[in-house]
Amino acid sequence: MFYGWRLLGVLSFIYFMSIGIVFYGFAVTLPEIIATFGWSRGQASTGFAITGAALGLSGPLVAAMITRIGTRLTIFAGGFVTASGALLTYFTTSLVQFYISAGLLLGLGMAMQTIIPGTQLVSNWFARRRALAIGLFMASGGLGGGLVPPLTAYAIEATGSWRVIWLAMAAGALFSSFLALVFVKERPADLGQQVDGATPDAAGSLRSNTQPARVYQTSATWSVGDALRTPTFWMVVMGASIAVLGGSLVNSQALLHLQDVGIDKIAAASALGIIGFLGILGRLISGSLGDHVEPKLLLAFGLFFSLGGVLALEFTQSLAGAYLFAVLFGFGNGLALVTSPMLLANYFGNQNYAPLYATRGVVVTVVSSIGPVAAGTAYDWFDSYSHVFWGYVLLAGAAGLVVLLIRPPHLGGGQGTPAIAPTATRTATS
Repeated sequence: MFYGWRLLGVLSFIYFMSIGIVFYGFAVTLPEIIATFGWSRGQASTGFAITGAALGLSGPLVAAMITRIGTRLTIFAGGFVTASGALLTYFTTSLVQFYISAGLLLGLGMAMQTIIPGTQLVSNWFARRRALAIGLFMASGGLGGGLVPPLTAYAIEATGSWRVIWLAMAAGALFSSFLALVFVKERPADLGQQVDGATPDAAGSLRSNTQPARVYQTSATWSVGDALRTPTFWMVVMGASIAVLGGSLVNSQALLHLQDVGIDKIAAASALGIIGFLGILGRLISGSLGDHVEPKLLLAFGLFFSLGGVLALEFTQSLAGAYLFAVLFGFGNGLALVTSPMLLANYFGNQNYAPLYATRGVVVTVVSSIGPVAAGTAYDWFDSYSHVFWGYVLLAGAAGLVVLLIRPPHLGGGQGTPAIAPTATRTATS
């Protein structure tokens, strides 16, 4: 059996535990934390923004760790960082401590356990089925988004305390560390296997005898500097930034906004759960189609659906409106989030994928961290989220149009080659 699929299962579980329980669990505990300490929404939302900032800005550090000690030990160490942050938050007594524990430590730990090491490993192990593998991997985070918000809300109601959620975060992070230590393997060659599980003879025959499919994959060896000098890289980063900005805005403020318009907390949390489940669908569709349809189209359509969801959130006054928002935004955001790892790997290869994704992460983080702070502060000033919601609608529409203009880059005389999709292969003799 090709070990890549077993590895993908382990990576997906780790991603579920980290992004699902930690990130989405944090979002649901935020109103309870505000009530406990009497902080303003702007103050508490800043903690959530710091988490996102640490998650993205630590990308270069995570990429350097992957280069130096490998993905396996990077994921292993990340669990201890996350657990430390969660336990310190359990005992938090001040805003500064909250910013350090729930913000800096949690964000750094998640970065070490999730997207950069996970997608690097997927790119190492998969080529022909890369989009499908990335889609399955990232769908596990959406599963967390679907299950965790309502379960967290119920747990808080049952126990009367938000602090128990942070104990669950610490336990999940440490268990993920154990899994990484036991199961993560860096490359197929470590087990005597080939990328996608092909035999050496079959892999060579496939490359020479198949007709190209529609999705572009480079055959050139891109350096980080060469990639950063292309407009293509920055257009991909722009689309990804606006997609993640929408997620940070919704995850930090939607529950509060829905309660403001009179929707019960449990019902509002169930709407956030729908976002997670529809996000799974969007991610799986991106993964299924991404080996056959240019991922830039999936990114653009994801942005358009997301802006429709935020418009529905702006105008909702009922639970039905909340569910409409959740369906549109969840599907669109899931569709969009999977595509930037695909595009970076397809356009620039996997040799320097980690530093390129880390650079993307820094920019995405700076942009997306604006969401929680701006939204919380806007509410404190205007008693409304309308300015921020309409601002996002305009940004997402413009970004979607820009993404449609993306073209594959070329490195000197090096040419890219279309990916060979499993269902589209035909031999020259057939």
